[in-house]
Amino acid sequence: MSWTPPTGPHTDTIDRYAVWIYDQDTPAVYSRIIGYLPTARTAHVDGLIPGHHYQVFMDTWNAAGEGKPRIAGTVIPR
Repeated sequence: MSWTPPTGPHTDTIDRYAVWIYDQDTPAVYSRIIGYLPTARTAHVDGLIPGHHYQVFMDTWNAAGEGKPRIAGTVIPR
């Protein structure tokens, strides 16, 4: 996946991005949360099960703490 850095208030203090991966086909499984440096613009996630539906969320962290996660979309790896 790839992203464009956000703009607006407080974006000058972003110190990391967090990508949340939730397997919708495996009940009662917790999300995987993977952190990336503020200079990152892409992510590659290993270990996904082909054919499963994954909900992907992303948020930023800055000097004030964690931002609200945004739904990036659903992914079905082949």
